[in-house]
Amino acid sequence: MLATLAAACAATLPAPEVVMDFLKLLRSLEEFLYELCTWFLFFPRTLYRVIVHPRRMAQYVNTELKEKAERQFDDAISPPMFLMLAVLAAHGVELLMHQTVVGTSELSRTVMGNEESLLLYRSITFAIWPLVATAHLLRRKRVPLTRESLRRPFFMQCYLTAPFAVALSTSMVFVRLPGELSTTIGIATALLSAAWFVVVQAGWLKVALQRSWLNTILSTLWVLALGAAINMTIGVLLLAS
Repeated sequence: MLATLAAACAATLPAPEVVMDFLKLLRSLEEFLYELCTWFLFFPRTLYRVIVHPRRMAQYVNTELKEKAERQFDDAISPPMFLMLAVLAAHGVELLMHQTVVGTSELSRTVMGNEESLLLYRSITFAIWPLVATAHLLRRKRVPLTRESLRRPFFMQCYLTAPFAVALSTSMVFVRLPGELSTTIGIATALLSAAWFVVVQAGWLKVALQRSWLNTILSTLWVLALGAAINMTIGVLLLAS
């Protein structure tokens, strides 16, 4: 009788593999929750540091990439993640203002029809500028394009692009709102963010290339224009498809 009861109880208990998988899931959720909470603290802190001290934060990337992988960006958010969170923050403002972007073609409706694909698309479009600036820098310095050579300047550029991403995306939300005041606020925000981005890019390229100011300004205009042209091309293809 006891043996039968014990066998029945054992049959109702989950297998050890199931228990282990459940515990791994809990630990993963624990890590995710902790990481999510740290973003609320470190995102505005990192954003402030980049806006006020862009050159210092570019040098910070140099310092952090020399550390062990588990200790890198321990008191901030890693640059690519920071850029994606900047896009997410701007999208949060868009949702608060009850603004939605509706695609006009089948492909654009597919991309903009769900949050994940929309955020991925916007993250990629803003990441175009860091990629173009990094490729331009390495080409001018005659450094071969490799994953390792791209990493350091690309990370710097992700930091420098994130405030521009937040401000420009938010400005477009205000431009779409009805009313003259909101449109004026949106345009002013866009112009200020673009001016800040141009100045920061010029300062970064000046230090990185060690060229004259005229040469630096031409490089800055080329990088920004090429990045904008690529994004416009992607946008046109998306709307036309």
